[in-house]
Amino acid sequence: MSENKQISKQVRTYQPTYQLESRKRFNIEDVEKTLQNIVNSELEEVEYSDKTAADLCISLTENIRTAIKEENYDRYRIIVAVSIGQRRQQSVHVFHSFLWDHERDGYASYNFENCHIFANVVVYGIYFD
Repeated sequence: MSENKQISKQVRTYQPTYQLESRKRFNIEDVEKTLQNIVNSELEEVEYSDKTAADLCISLTENIRTAIKEENYDRYRIIVAVSIGQRRQQSVHVFHSFLWDHERDGYASYNFENCHIFANVVVYGIYFD
């Protein structure tokens, strides 16, 4: 009797679980507010010095990158570029060039000036598959 019974196996098929979009998109307004808060608090009373400008750029870059990464933009590579210079009667042009996906990538920038220095800070959120 048991030989006549056919054993039927159910085959399970699974749908792909990968995700094509980020759970939290790069929000330019939030990043600009974060930039303003950090840059204003760290550079408010700073005077320009050739010896400390490079270290100041590095520490400012690390602080900004950590604050942006704490906002949990998944699937985004965060790139921070900081330029600090002595304020005189000159003009400065900063240019960055990337291959860009207009639907997913974004950037936020902030310019700071006091009577001694200027600072240009740009944060790029590049979508990373």
